[in-house]
Amino acid sequence: MDTATAAPDQPAVDDGRTVPGTGDFDIDPGAWDTPDPWDDPDAWDDEALWDKRARSVGPAASLALGDPAWTVDVLGHARRANAMVAWIEYREIAAMHTVLSQTGKPEASAQGVRMLDIETQAAARVAMSQGLTQRQAEKWLGEAIAMRDRIPGVGRCLRDGVITPRQFRLAVSRTELVEDKDAAKIDRGIASVLRSRGATWSNKRLVDMIDRIIFRHDPDAVRRRHEKAKQARSVWVVPEADGMATLGATMTAHNAAIAYHAVLALAALACPHDTRSREARSSDALFALLTGTAFECDCARTDCTAQIPEPDALAAWVAGQQNRAVAKGRVLVHVIADQATVDGRDDEPAFIDGHGVISAAHLRDLLARDDVRIRPLNPKGDDDDVSLPTHLPSDPYRPSTALDTFIRARDGYCTVPGCDKPAWQCDIDHIAEFDHDDPTAGGQTTPDELGAKCRFHHNFKTFAHSWVDDQYRDNEGRLVSEVVSPEGIRFPGPAETNSDLFPSLDGIRWHDPSRDLDTATPGLDTLRSSVAEHSTTASQPLDHRKPRLRNRTKDKHRRRRAERAANRKQRLATEWQHAEQEYHRRREHPRETDGAGCVHRCRDAARGERPRIVPEVRHRPCPRPCSPYVSSLAGWLCSGARPDIANLHPAAGAGSVDAL
Repeated sequence: MDTATAAPDQPAVDDGRTVPGTGDFDIDPGAWDTPDPWDDPDAWDDEALWDKRARSVGPAASLALGDPAWTVDVLGHARRANAMVAWIEYREIAAMHTVLSQTGKPEASAQGVRMLDIETQAAARVAMSQGLTQRQAEKWLGEAIAMRDRIPGVGRCLRDGVITPRQFRLAVSRTELVEDKDAAKIDRGIASVLRSRGATWSNKRLVDMIDRIIFRHDPDAVRRRHEKAKQARSVWVVPEADGMATLGATMTAHNAAIAYHAVLALAALACPHDTRSREARSSDALFALLTGTAFECDCARTDCTAQIPEPDALAAWVAGQQNRAVAKGRVLVHVIADQATVDGRDDEPAFIDGHGVISAAHLRDLLARDDVRIRPLNPKGDDDDVSLPTHLPSDPYRPSTALDTFIRARDGYCTVPGCDKPAWQCDIDHIAEFDHDDPTAGGQTTPDELGAKCRFHHNFKTFAHSWVDDQYRDNEGRLVSEVVSPEGIRFPGPAETNSDLFPSLDGIRWHDPSRDLDTATPGLDTLRSSVAEHSTTASQPLDHRKPRLRNRTKDKHRRRRAERAANRKQRLATEWQHAEQEYHRRREHPRETDGAGCVHRCRDAARGERPRIVPEVRHRPCPRPCSPYVSSLAGWLCSGARPDIANLHPAAGAGSVDAL
């Protein structure tokens, strides 16, 4: 997963050399820097950029320290170097195809069945030189042509190390059916989002982002791709080792979810003494459902409590299970959509839990089913000013049903970098540990203080030593998260959540129900005191037992809260340090701030593009609408004034419960 260290400006070891007489490593400050046009005017040249990439991984070629921070740095620089190598390969293959298209000609095959076109001949050269099959080479050639003709902006993101070759191949596959007239807009949209999000792109979140942009620019391409995929649904068997085989099938996402739930429901009928694993029971249940044979518990006990239907009644049992689930309001497939799309007033995409983004047409196909129930996430009242409770009135630790659903709908997946576990299969986790003895001292049950985590990562956070996660609002008001390792390495959280797909989620209002309870019940304090007296009286015979102590847990939570606060402070200090470096850089290069103009670096530098000169803005604010932090910083750099750090760095995590 993409990572960033807690101290990104710390120089790295260069070639394993040491300073004579000290034993310390000799540091080359520029070895690990990304190309910067201020330092090197030729840094934007492809050859100079590659020279930077190669020198960045040079120290790792001769020295393996094993230090976690060093390893993460090496992986990051190697990832960017590999990305540029892949871009060079794609560009060269596409250039060869261009030359052959201008100079070569297609030839008929010996059988006269098909033409040996230019693509086939170009791929043959690649296949023979690299020891690949013709099909593998043709796929490689297709990706190179896509980078040249369809998504050149995304290709430049690959060159600059913004994405990896794996992520580029995902972008190629998701844009395969885009019309030529819409390709440029979609390419610019994807590249813009990739360059503006300095966080982690997992496979599912990257696919969702690309689909979201395609759905809004070329919905017909989405419809065509969906229809093509439906026509290609199939069943297959793959032989495996040791006498095993894999049975697979493709179908619509909602049908797959319903079928999977039916398999799990049948597998769960075995008694607790069944010796098979959960996966093995599910495999046997699938075979029983497909063949109409008996599914039995293998405990071999005479007192087995399993009640499993007979083979001839399996179909009726499955149908009955689904009907009862619908009658009780149990959800098998969670689909999130804007109300305007549900009503047919808009064609914005929707989201299926565990699958990803779907088109409006696919959503309407689902709405036509008899077993679909629509539940408004944000119900409207008579005055259109409804505020939802954040937690149960009786327990401030437990989120309300509305907040639980909101967190899962907003996050989409597990919020740990790189994890794609669907949100409805995750736990709802308090980012800052909740203090059960003093709820006001710990993490609160509010939208900004909760996140979805799969069971593994939830336990990893709870029990792993000195791993701390954080979630806060950045300077643009986006909710971002990160995980900090014991060595201080920062792993950025997901680059996007479903708030980018459903902006209306930010408009949901929340309130603390305990305050309403205190206001609405004047005698609540008296009631609480009487309950406390009654509990004390009832527990007097058990006074010999020692009360449950939580000192160790409380100390751990207190330490993590302190570490989280220290991490936020360090992050703000790092941002301030960057601003200081930029200030001194501009002071040392007055030619860049003279009357001829200044260089606008707000977003162009972040995108890896050549900074453009904006004339006569030396004493004017930033000419482009950026975030408050970037605008203030750009205006300060243009005017030469020193900024107020309080204005540039608002308190991390600021925000009210009523507005996300």
